[in-house]
Amino acid sequence: MSEPNMIWTLFGQEELSIIADSEDFLRECALLGFNTANIHELEALPKNSIIFSFSNDAAKMTFELAKNTEHKKSVFCATQVFEPTVTSALYSLKLLLNSNFEHALCTQRSVLHMLNSNESFFLSGNDADAQVSIFPHAQPYALLSEDVSEDFVQSVAEFFEVHYAHMNPQEPCPFSFTGTLKISGILTVLRKPNPKLPEGLKSSLKWLSDKVSEEETYLSIKNNNITSLKTNNVEHIKLLDLAAGSRGLKLTEFAIGVNDAIASTIDYKINSQMNEGIAGVHLAIGDGSSGYHIDFLSPAVSVNPIH
Repeated sequence: MSEPNMIWTLFGQEELSIIADSEDFLRECALLGFNTANIHELEALPKNSIIFSFSNDAAKMTFELAKNTEHKKSVFCATQVFEPTVTSALYSLKLLLNSNFEHALCTQRSVLHMLNSNESFFLSGNDADAQVSIFPHAQPYALLSEDVSEDFVQSVAEFFEVHYAHMNPQEPCPFSFTGTLKISGILTVLRKPNPKLPEGLKSSLKWLSDKVSEEETYLSIKNNNITSLKTNNVEHIKLLDLAAGSRGLKLTEFAIGVNDAIASTIDYKINSQMNEGIAGVHLAIGDGSSGYHIDFLSPAVSVNPIH
């Protein structure tokens, strides 16, 4: 495997280790030539690491070990809430290593400046026909080069998107979105089992994910409420409403992805956190607790200020 350019951006030329709680995954990584370690056998994190958690216990342990580690630079991949399989993790690792972290961090800075300097935007490209307004109280989440110049433990997703979240329904939403997007893939996250949700939702959402990746799909939104998701003119909005839990069809996230490098190798059928960073935009519903958090990925969409 060729040396990933992220090493130069994040870790310099220093040694890198891959950490996980799956021996099968670590075995595959060792075959690729990486230093590896099982997280359950560590008392502190290596100085430079990429961490894949296949369980909630491993995720908790990651941050406990981080507290005991004075100097660390770690990219964290929460595999367990997406698809905790060796195949998915290896796919995510491949995309991660093929990503241009330096370019992504620079692009986040320019996107952040654009969002902070304007109030209204139109979306174009890839059949997009939509507008979004950002309200004065909005706080965008972005990762900049200075945030990773010293010690850090950062989720891999933070490197590849600038986003606005609306996770507390009691607070006003930071954005208003209306329009139509062409959707290439979806992602689903449920942070822990919820017995109140209907049985069979996971398999139904996997079926929907495959449909979206294979067929022409359009998402319609009016004033932050999803009004339609159609694949080849077949409506799926009832499934979305069932899966999203208490937040229903109201948007909980608007994001701009900045990862150009994965466009040619992305597989939308794999429920990988790396997919949501694809250059373009994505929207989401649900909070991941009362119901699924579902991302709708629309690559190759440009966001432009309305002056």
